[in-house]
Amino acid sequence: MKKRTIAIAVLAMFFCMGVLVTNAAAADKIKWGVLIDLSGPTSDWGKNQVKGQLDAARWVNENGGINGKKLELIVIDDGYKVPRGVAGYKRLVDSEKVLGLYIQSTGTTMTLIKKIVKDGVVTIAASFTSKFQNPAKTPFSFFVSPSYGTMGRIAIKWIRDSWKDKSRNPKLCFLYPDNKYGRDILNVCKDYAKKIGVDVGPDQIINWPTKDATPQLMNMKRYNPDYAYITSTAMNGAVILKNAKALDIKTKFISNIRNFEETLIKLSGGAANGTYGVHPIAPYGAQVPGMKKVVESHEKWHKGEVGTNVYVEGWVNILAVTHALRMADKTGKLTPVGIREAFEQFKGFDTGGLAPPLTFTKTDHRASMAAKIYEVKNDKIEAITTWIDLPRDKTYFGK
Repeated sequence: MKKRTIAIAVLAMFFCMGVLVTNAAAADKIKWGVLIDLSGPTSDWGKNQVKGQLDAARWVNENGGINGKKLELIVIDDGYKVPRGVAGYKRLVDSEKVLGLYIQSTGTTMTLIKKIVKDGVVTIAASFTSKFQNPAKTPFSFFVSPSYGTMGRIAIKWIRDSWKDKSRNPKLCFLYPDNKYGRDILNVCKDYAKKIGVDVGPDQIINWPTKDATPQLMNMKRYNPDYAYITSTAMNGAVILKNAKALDIKTKFISNIRNFEETLIKLSGGAANGTYGVHPIAPYGAQVPGMKKVVESHEKWHKGEVGTNVYVEGWVNILAVTHALRMADKTGKLTPVGIREAFEQFKGFDTGGLAPPLTFTKTDHRASMAAKIYEVKNDKIEAITTWIDLPRDKTYFGK
């Protein structure tokens, strides 16, 4: 069976579950698009994300909807390919007439950035690039997390603050795929590392799909960094960790948000134990108030499957969208402009601990500046810090 056919089958399963509401009268439903990878190099992540979003939409609809209106998610698989992403965007905006949409791919989002502004369509990005934070340039773009660069700086700050050897600076290398997502944090994080006293060694480019990272890890080993920061996804990052374990590399690995999730533990065959991650989203099952409905829904609709923080993030995305839609609807401005204005009224929006409180303003679309450092211990994700919160200064704003 071809990958595309598999992806369609996955979506068909969700449709049969009744997650999408398609029989409601047009006036009683709100269309929201989801442009995501269900068959490409990040499909492991995409399937968990879309499952979380669909389940959250189902829960919302079963609990009053959007002021009585049903939320309909229209999902398109772009295979993490920019041409398919652009075509999917046009279909969602021009044919389906969605009020807004979620876009996963950094490459697709960056390609469409001018068109999104021209079309005036609200987008929630899975690409947490800081280039979408400045509403003067991207007025309709939002995401429910610190940027990739902010999280990278949080990890570097933790490295510096926890470093005990006063004879030298800690050493760090970056491991990433050679694409817009992989390169996004480099300038900001290297500049920040230099400012606070963390030495940066040679980059190691590990492209997707990752079959063997041994050559890059051997190159990295020559520099002998204390830490290595992985920008990847779990299905690719797991190969890096397995190879590093086989090579008996002593460097401590820190994964970014897209790599550090429960799937990484399983795919790495135990190699993730003792590694770290920087993350603003609560692990699945964490003892926070908002997790109850998430776990109950997952166990009810996906019995026997493993829950992940990617699934939780899917919930956070829909909870934020739902809140903005309700606000816009109550003011009679259920339009892209009205939805944008609703998001810009978020002040410490509470997700019940699933994420840090979210705040947007007319001049600053940074949802949060906080994340935690986690460690994998005995195949479980455990927080080893409280929230590390960076200031909302403009040093790296929009860069």
